[in-house]
Amino acid sequence: MNLKKHLDRAEQALDRGQPDFAAELCDQVLDFAPGERRAAELLVKALHAQGGKSSILRKLGSGQSGLAAKLSKLTRNPDAEARQMRRAFLKDPTNTAVGLRWGDALERAGYLGAALGVFGELAARDGDAAKRAGALAAAQGEVDAALAYYQQALDVNPRDTEAMRARKNLAAEQALRTNKYDDEGASGLDSEAFLRAARGEDGEDGKQDS
Repeated sequence: MNLKKHLDRAEQALDRGQPDFAAELCDQVLDFAPGERRAAELLVKALHAQGGKSSILRKLGSGQSGLAAKLSKLTRNPDAEARQMRRAFLKDPTNTAVGLRWGDALERAGYLGAALGVFGELAARDGDAAKRAGALAAAQGEVDAALAYYQQALDVNPRDTEAMRARKNLAAEQALRTNKYDDEGASGLDSEAFLRAARGEDGEDGKQDS
């Protein structure tokens, strides 16, 4: 299977207003390569573009897929769980919780790129998805994307202290790595002290402010 060709066709179908066909193509790719990030991203995007146009029968079918996924989780088979949760999400694309469970199974199966694709596309709708996407993006060295995901989490819930802290810590580390601070005295900069100050931590004992 030519994955790129399939995904190019899926993206073109989505642009033409054919989300069902786009979703079908992405699902085919993920059957063959469950860790394909672009396929996961496009599938979530295509399902959202359908506008929740799922029939009652399709939603009833999602329950069976969800049950199979739970059994796979009990048997510690994240690959099978991810496949079943993808099936469940295909049948009930408005159910963000199912999408989150798909992303979670992908992450536990080691498909970090695909997990980031799922969480990233769900980020605008769900703060937890945004934080998961932020953590995965940061772990993969995509710092700017991670900061944007944490901001999306704060857009959903401005009082989310976990997202605030993660974003502040990541921004501080990025500033240190890219030397985005005053040059004055930089040669003698205590990097640990700088990180503590940038994060808003107590400069005397290194503990975070409560």
